[in-house]
Amino acid sequence: MISYKKARKKDIPLLIEYKLQTIIPYLKTNEEKLKVIAYVNEFIRNNFNKFIIIHYFFKRVGSFLILDNELDTLYIIEKYRNKGIGSKILKKEKIDKIKVKKENEKAIPFYDKNGFSKKEVKEDYIILRKNIW
Repeated sequence: MISYKKARKKDIPLLIEYKLQTIIPYLKTNEEKLKVIAYVNEFIRNNFNKFIIIHYFFKRVGSFLILDNELDTLYIIEKYRNKGIGSKILKKEKIDKIKVKKENEKAIPFYDKNGFSKKEVKEDYIILRKNIW
């Protein structure tokens, strides 16, 4: 059973941890990591109330953020992946656009399977758009 709850101020540390998990693996230098940590801290503190906490059988297992129909963040704790949670979110929510780091090799097939395809390739990321049949 999947349910959502709007994030609250007390969720800020959890949201920061989740957001960093989606970015840090793709950074190469400590300088980049420090800049991103500072950015994520500020971003989450200013936008925590726009995040949604994902619950799976009443346990917090991840979060997502959609801004202007663009999926900004989708994070699910690793041991809860491949249970259909992310797919259900993509089907239920109004999402037209997703940016994915080129290095995120697991995400691209996942989004493709869920009806998104590559539309633009930028220097660091790929823009995916909802397939409209």
